[in-house]
Amino acid sequence: MTSEMARASSICKSMLSKKVEVESAHTWIATFLLQERHKKKSSFFYPYINALPKKFPTIPLFFKENLLKELKGSFSLGKISRRNEHLNHEYIRLQHKLEEFKHFSYEDFVWARLVVITRIFGIVVNGVKTDGLVPYADMLNHKVPRETNWTYSDAKEGFNITTIRGLKMGAEVFDSYGHKCNHRFFVNYGFTIRNNHDDNECVISIDLEQLHIQEAKLKALKSLYLDPSLHNTHQIPAKYDSKSKRLFGFCRLMVAGVADFNNVVYQIAGSHRMQIGRGEVPDFHLEAIEAISRENEIKVLTNIRSAARSALAEFDTSVAYDRKLLDDGIKDINLKNCVVMRLGEKLVLEWWVSLCDRGLDMLNMSFFRLRGRIKAILNEDPDFDAYVEQVLEPLVRRDAYF
Repeated sequence: MTSEMARASSICKSMLSKKVEVESAHTWIATFLLQERHKKKSSFFYPYINALPKKFPTIPLFFKENLLKELKGSFSLGKISRRNEHLNHEYIRLQHKLEEFKHFSYEDFVWARLVVITRIFGIVVNGVKTDGLVPYADMLNHKVPRETNWTYSDAKEGFNITTIRGLKMGAEVFDSYGHKCNHRFFVNYGFTIRNNHDDNECVISIDLEQLHIQEAKLKALKSLYLDPSLHNTHQIPAKYDSKSKRLFGFCRLMVAGVADFNNVVYQIAGSHRMQIGRGEVPDFHLEAIEAISRENEIKVLTNIRSAARSALAEFDTSVAYDRKLLDDGIKDINLKNCVVMRLGEKLVLEWWVSLCDRGLDMLNMSFFRLRGRIKAILNEDPDFDAYVEQVLEPLVRRDAYF
């Protein structure tokens, strides 16, 4: 059951003719799935549809208040709320535009969308990139590192799953859903992974009022298509990568003195003019803003640490409490997923507090003392090493020679 097959169906042709806007490409297959389910046994896909889950009790979209309160402080609450909002808006739009959609309740629509998001494969058929539901193959559970590869074979006219290591007879065959933050596993699939620190993320929001941004600076930023209020919140992992570099770039610019600020803005303005000249929409590459000075970076780390601590304060439970709950065993799978979700976020936030503490300590060292410190801690935390090597060491070395 592919996107092309869905678009060729009568109900999706009606959607196209009436120019119904959809918020997700998944809606095409979901709508086709509802049409085929409505046909019951007369549908070619009846055996497959009849084998699909009737409900998705572990998907947090359906959680009651007693479970949602367990997520207090977690950014997954916002993800859940927005997903429900988008689904509701899309359903209302389809109901309004399509007579054929009158057969389907909101619960029907959500069921179909969840079938698609939890089971969809991205495949290439006869050179055409598409999405599809693949009976039986979509029953594989997630595991990393991956144990199988899958693809559509034009020659065999079918979907192939190939093991990449030996498997014992009778052993479960797994797929890999990829490296993802727990919020994606949780909101999309209804499960979480406890030991997922390398891929988990947190949300850090910089308090703009505490930065006391001058009006002239705000005016200059908005002329470059950057509204600070739209860029002060960042979802980042526990590592100094492209995502977290955007947070650092934003903070460096916001706390920069007049001369440093004007210098960075001048460089960005030149890049914007070239983008506009090529007919492109200007992109403010915050991740490209490198460390400016030792004084500036101290302010940056101080603000990020404050924001991380504020985010931690939003949770009602501690890391130790959550760990004990999980170690003792939680029978209710939904409660367990909530605890794993919030614990993962807190551990990432604590890592950022620790990075800021260590970074501030090192920024107060001389270059020669810093070199000794780096040698002592190298490889203890590779993700922190990246920040030291890319930011701290060059900054302190520069001050030592100038």
